[in-house]
Amino acid sequence: MVEQPLEIDGIKILTPHTFTPAAETTSTEDSGRVQTLVMYNTPMGTIESYNIGFLDIPVKEAAKIYRRTKNRRKYELRYMSLELGEWTTGYFYTTRYSYGSLGVVNGIECWKSMSFNAIAINPV
Repeated sequence: MVEQPLEIDGIKILTPHTFTPAAETTSTEDSGRVQTLVMYNTPMGTIESYNIGFLDIPVKEAAKIYRRTKNRRKYELRYMSLELGEWTTGYFYTTRYSYGSLGVVNGIECWKSMSFNAIAINPV
């Protein structure tokens, strides 16, 4: 896997096993289909989001990421941008975390998996 220099608030985090982008466009209230089923759409903007996942992540590393993202109005994330096709920084917030069971890998307590979503504050 290519080294992915993700950072949260300027601090490098462990390279994730998955970094899955998504984007969703929001349209104005008057957008929609008419009776002939023709679509009239007025886009307002598109929001990027990323699902970032780890396997066998040491509990201390997971806690560091959790503390830096939970209950925050925004945090700065260095990431690979869908729109720019390059590493950049932007502001994100997180609403969902998921963990696998607790285990031991090479004598270190690890979560079998950990993932969280990063949702962009600003539209692209």
